[in-house]
Amino acid sequence: MTSAPMRVDRTERLLNLVLCLMAARRAVARADIHASVPGYGPISSGPAFERMFERDKDELRGMGIPVETVFDAHGDIEGYRIARDQYALPPLDFTSAELAVIALAAGVWDEAILGPSALTALRKIEAVQGEPPQAVDDSLVRVQVSAADAALLPLMAALRERRVVAFDYRGAAAATAARRRVDPWGVVSREGRWYLVAYDHDREASRVFRLSRIEGAVQVTAQEQTQPAEPNVDLLALIVQSEPEAAIRARVAIQAGAGAHLRRMADEPLDPFESVEANLTAPNPLHLIASLCSAGEHAVVLDPPDVRAQVVAQLQAVARRHAGPS
Repeated sequence: MTSAPMRVDRTERLLNLVLCLMAARRAVARADIHASVPGYGPISSGPAFERMFERDKDELRGMGIPVETVFDAHGDIEGYRIARDQYALPPLDFTSAELAVIALAAGVWDEAILGPSALTALRKIEAVQGEPPQAVDDSLVRVQVSAADAALLPLMAALRERRVVAFDYRGAAAATAARRRVDPWGVVSREGRWYLVAYDHDREASRVFRLSRIEGAVQVTAQEQTQPAEPNVDLLALIVQSEPEAAIRARVAIQAGAGAHLRRMADEPLDPFESVEANLTAPNPLHLIASLCSAGEHAVVLDPPDVRAQVVAQLQAVARRHAGPS
């Protein structure tokens, strides 16, 4: 009786692939990867291997691992490799002051997306250095990353590797998202929001994108940038110069002791311990909708009707997402 091949989980398969591509002296062909990397082998047919390998390759690139596609003299794909000098870290030797800055950087990523990764990286640095970082008052600076800014991680990977990225983007005045293909120049946090400054291939000009308006996943392609940023480009200036969004007004009923963020948008000072109906002004619709949703049942939109409908739709979507199995 022939035993079935042992199943290899995804994490182990990715690690095996990294080790294979780093250990080889030359590019490894697809056929050799299929035959030699545990996790592909006999349990995957040709088409299944192709799909699995493409997903794994994209995932490794999304994690910042430089999987390089090597072409032969005829322009055909010869294989794949991971250059040690592009991936391996040099010996770590930080001063006490540098460790303090690293600890501060890890501390300000306080949201779910980057918090665990930052903490893990800090612990590894401490283990290598043998010296814990000095405590730093992180109230001096605070960078917030929310679930809406999930595009930040793949964009950072694309910036490191100087790769072209593609994503679906819905502008402020657009009813639906449109596909954009850009050369990333940098990501900047301004007034609590994250922005991408990039060269747009279709529009043949630089553009500013708010990360919270990117819908779906950001695809980091294998194509190298054709229009990288100039050395002296001022990313923040480009963001400031981008067309400002029109402010939006709404009348909202706020319960006593709630809606502190909403109260700061009011046309006049409000007593925080009093239930009120107030006229609010927000810099843009997304900011207003997010603030109203965060207040939950403690705030009710009285006018305009379209804002009320958007808030109801967003809260219903949240309720559906967190509802248990029927």
